Amino acid sequence: MTEPTLLRWETLTKRKFDQLNRAEAVVLVTCSPLEVHGPHLPFGADALEGEGLSRRMLRFLPERHRSRTFLQLPFIYAATDTLPHPGSLFFRPSTTQAVLRDLGRSLSAQGFRNIIVSNFHGSPRHFLAIEQACATVSRERNVRMVCIFSVLLSRLTGGSAELYDVLGSLPGVNKEDLVGDTHGGLVETSQLLALHPEWVERDYATLPRRTVDTWLAEQGEAPAQIKAGEPASILTMIRAFKGGLRFFRAETYAGAPGSASPELGERILDTLGEKAAEAVSEILDGVLPQSQWHSPLWKQRFWFINPMMVRFFNRLLGVPNGVA
Repeated sequence: MTEPTLLRWETLTKRKFDQLNRAEAVVLVTCSPLEVHGPHLPFGADALEGEGLSRRMLRFLPERHRSRTFLQLPFIYAATDTLPHPGSLFFRPSTTQAVLRDLGRSLSAQGFRNIIVSNFHGSPRHFLAIEQACATVSRERNVRMVCIFSVLLSRLTGGSAELYDVLGSLPGVNKEDLVGDTHGGLVETSQLLALHPEWVERDYATLPRRTVDTWLAEQGEAPAQIKAGEPASILTMIRAFKGGLRFFRAETYAGAPGSASPELGERILDTLGEKAAEAVSEILDGVLPQSQWHSPLWKQRFWFINPMMVRFFNRLLGVPNGVA
């Protein structure tokens, strides 16, 4: 089987660049934040996982696409709704959109037709901003610019950032450990142990399981009820976001990092990489309609990324000037 060619954009020379078939090439870029991920994971966890997902996806591509050249751009860390702790960098959704629109327009002007944006940050305001930028560029320039994270959300979780239904049957997983595992927990720690173990603090196994729901219960409060695959009301999502923001002001991770392992990380990457390859193949074949390039929250994007609504909800949630 032909091994796909993966080139790092920053290493190319003009001579090598001019030899590329840009219309057939696929540009890969990850847009994820630099933010605190517990006491044990590197700030770039989401970006490293997004890049890891893109690269693992290449292993599972069908033969018809393996002759293409894949170009990996350096990751973009303009992202919103990062953890409110020193070390996290916060940007407005409009900034994320502007950066990705400019990137897509620049690439399309140079003859690139296929741009896959990866991500591993579950904030709706972030991935909807990516979706909006991709949709704008795709429509304006008649190219395929797609947020693969959003496609996977739609296919695998019904819009939730949790992966217990997708990963719960993997060997070595206690499905209950995946409930509430949304940030720096079992899934992310396992992936980082597989991808970059040298950047994971060695005491990760001593960290107890902590989730938003258990923390709220300790405060004598009931969590907001949001069911995967079912649309939640705006008021329910606001309540859930408020509870999560309070939790993450007190804590720096949600999940069970102590149960992580590099072996599980490899299985997770293979599972998600295979699913991503299926979707990317359909996109490159032109058989996945643009209406299916989105997350389940796409139709509600006005409430999340419209600048006026962003300012309103920031005030409502107590996020001064959009900075957590």
